[in-house]
Formats: sequence, structure tokens, C-alpha cells
Amino acid sequence: LVDFIPAQHIDELLRRPAASPSEVREVLAKSTSLKRLHLDEMAALLSVTEPSLLDEIFQAARDLKKRVYGNRIVLFAPLYIGNKCTNACKYCGFRCDNRQVVRRTLSEDELRAEVLALIGKGHKRLVIDYGEHPDYDADVIAHAVQVIYATKAGHGEIRRVNINCAPLDVAGYRKMKAVGIGTYQIFQETYHRPTYSFMHPSGNKADFLWRLYGQDRAMEAGCDDVGLGALFGLYNWRFEALGLLAHAIHLEERYGVGPHTFSFPRIKDASNRAIDARYAVSDADFKRLIAILRLAVPYTGMILTAREPAELRRALIDF
Repeated sequence: LVDFIPAQHIDELLRRPAASPSEVREVLAKSTSLKRLHLDEMAALLSVTEPSLLDEIFQAARDLKKRVYGNRIVLFAPLYIGNKCTNACKYCGFRCDNRQVVRRTLSEDELRAEVLALIGKGHKRLVIDYGEHPDYDADVIAHAVQVIYATKAGHGEIRRVNINCAPLDVAGYRKMKAVGIGTYQIFQETYHRPTYSFMHPSGNKADFLWRLYGQDRAMEAGCDDVGLGALFGLYNWRFEALGLLAHAIHLEERYGVGPHTFSFPRIKDASNRAIDARYAVSDADFKRLIAILRLAVPYTGMILTAREPAELRRALIDF
């Protein structure tokens, strides 16, 4: 497998001088014509720090969001089904060497009860989450999806089950396709390989390329609805943003279909010694990140989690 993230080129782009106002406006014109940006064009937007030019970027992102999606917002609830894990990710409380965490996997009856509770709250879409463990193979995940779809309360039901789990092999993805999943999300966490190696010292997740090609295998199995994501705060947020775009371009060029969604969870107020405070993403930079991602890939849905404060969510929802 070839690493298709052009890390050296990304570093070179990030070292370039700030783009001129005319260059930035050229990029904005392309984006607002609903064309996906190239890496150098996204880098031009990432280089902007001048307040009035940033305002133009924010307004372009607002206009693009309204044009493509109108006022539509899609909500889904996360459902954690099992937290056993064989990985040792340094930022995660579920890591295998954490002896304090209580390991639980929902029984089938508990799963139904959780789904009924969520239906009772009006939810129609879920994303299910598992740790990476031999107990959670493709058959187990597929069965859980079937249980969720079969659980109904009056006219209420879950109509779309998205999955945020370990990457599978092609045969595993075919099983996901057969049970009618929605989006299969895989977060690369960080596209910076030295940081990736440091943060993932053991377990299947230590294999950067196996994870990087997870969406490829899904596409090969017929699951053309995939989501990308990075955990912002592990490394330079600008590098990660360009990594997401490079990944989207790879999928477009190879399969003719880009990602359905981008996710951009961020680490906040972390006391974990593995987290380098230099890479913390401020609210102001988080706003820039989301607006520029919207402009870079206009067709892609953006997932903002409820972990962010309500006031900030209200400001970011326009993008």
C-alpha cells in the first residue's frame, strides 16, 4: 500500500507566505461555484489571518452552506455498545492498558432498551460505536444493526444506522452493506505519521496504512457512503485539514465518489501528558477550520458534536 497523503508537499504549502487578497478571492469564487478545491487552494485560505479577509471567508462559507443545504440540520445520537479494546491509543480512556475503566458490552436486551429510549426521544438516526476487539467482529456489528432496525415503538423507529468502528476487511464491509447501514465513519485521528506512531504504539490501530485504506476497502465492497475524520489537537490543525482534503481527493480520483461527511472532534482542556499543548485548537481557529473545510469540499456534510458548548455550536452551525 502507498501512503497517498503528501506530507512533504503539505509542509511546503504551510511554509508559503500568506496568500494575497486577490488569490484568496479567486479561491472563494471557485468554491462558491461548487467546485472542490485543490491542496494549494485550501492552503491559501488557511494562510489568512487578516480580520477583514477572514470575514470574507466566513461569509462565503455561510453562503455556500445555505445554497447547498438551506436551513437543513440532521441530528443523530451516538450509541456506545461495547468498550473492550486491544489498542493502546494514548489519548483514549478506553485504551487497553487503562485498568480503571469498567468494560461493558450491551446485551441484546440492553441494546433494545437503549434503542427504545432513543426512539422515545424522537431519534431516527444513530451512530453505533465499539472499541476494537475480537469480540466485535463484522458478524457481531451486523447483528446489532439488524436488532436496531427491528426495534420499533408505535410509529417510531431508527431509519438509519451509521457506524463508527474499527476498519474492516472487504468481506466485513459486504456484511455491513447487506444489513443496510448508512455511513461508515473511520477517523484517521492524525494524518501526520510520526504523531500517529507516537499516539498508537500497539494494537491493530498502530498500522497507519491499514486504517488509511479502510474507506477504500469499504468502497470495494459496495459501501460508497463513508465518512472521514481527524482528532484535532494531536498535531497542527492546518496539516490535518489538508490531510482530510488529500484523503477526499484520493477517494474521488480512485472511486469517483468522495466522502459523505467530515468529522472534526477536538481535544479540549486535556491534562493527558501525551497531548502537546502547542497543538490545542482555540475557538477562533476551530471556526476557521470548519469554514475552510466547508469551502474546500462543498458537497460534504459536516459533523459537529454536542461536546462543543451551545454558544459555539450556534455560531458554527451557519457553516
